[in-house]
Amino acid sequence: MNSGFSIAACTVAIADRLHMFIGDAVPGARVTTLNPGSEALRTGDPFVNLYLFRTTRNGFVSNNDLPTRGPLGRAKNSPVLKLDLDYMITFFGDDARLDPQRLLGLVAGGLNAEPYIPRDMLRSAIATTPWLGGGDQELPREEIVVTPLNMAPDAMARLWSEFVNVPYQLTQLYTAMPIAIEYKLPVEPVLPVRRIGLRALPSRSIVIIDLVDAGDPDLPISGGCTLAIRIPNPAQPGLSVLLNGIAAQDVTSGFDAQGHAALLVPLTRAQPAPLAFGALTVKVVKHGPDGRSIEAESTAFASSIVPGFAAAPSIGEDGKQLDFTMALAVPPQASAIALLFARGAKSSSYKIPCLPRADATTTLVAPLAGVSPGEYLVSVEIDGVASLLDWKDGRYTGPLVTVKDS
Repeated sequence: MNSGFSIAACTVAIADRLHMFIGDAVPGARVTTLNPGSEALRTGDPFVNLYLFRTTRNGFVSNNDLPTRGPLGRAKNSPVLKLDLDYMITFFGDDARLDPQRLLGLVAGGLNAEPYIPRDMLRSAIATTPWLGGGDQELPREEIVVTPLNMAPDAMARLWSEFVNVPYQLTQLYTAMPIAIEYKLPVEPVLPVRRIGLRALPSRSIVIIDLVDAGDPDLPISGGCTLAIRIPNPAQPGLSVLLNGIAAQDVTSGFDAQGHAALLVPLTRAQPAPLAFGALTVKVVKHGPDGRSIEAESTAFASSIVPGFAAAPSIGEDGKQLDFTMALAVPPQASAIALLFARGAKSSSYKIPCLPRADATTTLVAPLAGVSPGEYLVSVEIDGVASLLDWKDGRYTGPLVTVKDS
């Protein structure tokens, strides 16, 4: 199809679509494409008049054909203009028999159910309309969609005021899009490929995809867990892991609980300082055969470590204190608070500061003075971040301690 006729072909196809919707429901009804001010529409006969009153550039797909020209301005492709066509569908007929309203219902219902122009209908419109090229059956690449166009009452009044001395008729507005208009330019043919010269070069960067708890990737990373560093090909030789800038120990390659290949690092006190609860920065480095030169490295990946226990909390022998053994050392300046959540309905919950520490240690002690006897869920909050409680079958199950009456 000559794309210069695209707009006219779209109008003919929509008119055929409207004729199919109204059928014989309103005897004698016809579909026209006249100016709404035409006297031919005011004979009292039922008409559905399709009128194109505005075109706008479609901003969503207009640039799909870029680039159309090379650096020297020569055409690389024929440019294609994509337009939206705004139509007035106006209904005429005997108002006493409500012809306009019946026609409106048929058209609005049909376009709501089938808001597009089928390619077969567009092909038929082109083939049966001599001035559209007749036998040339080339069709637009995109499907033409017809959608309602909302217009404020005052804007509709201004639109009808453009038709001088013409009374308002019942009208619906629709937009058809996108309509392509291609302007053919002499385009130089693209030279064929003479030789394929692809080479694979190793990347000098390592991409960390994610950091997760290897045992349960849906949980936060906590002290005592195994850190899974998801990277492509973690089994390649020469890889090492830096935790907060210090080389990690006991690094292995394997898979996390979800089956992702990863480097596995145990987050225990066996790792060198300054690994502690709180901020965590991870970097992966690939060393050369000499073990010293760096062939590739990742960018730093920031995360954090939630407090975790190395052993279950317990009540001291005298029953007057709560002892914690943490998976990582707690610095002396860090704020450490024991959280006790009562299991019994009559008991209270408690927030108890741990005893001061002279040095970084994995042992924390919280006095139980004033704590009512009962069973408690226990957590430790370090610098505002609390350790995780155990969860099973929709309820918290631990860690548990029982405070007895002293």
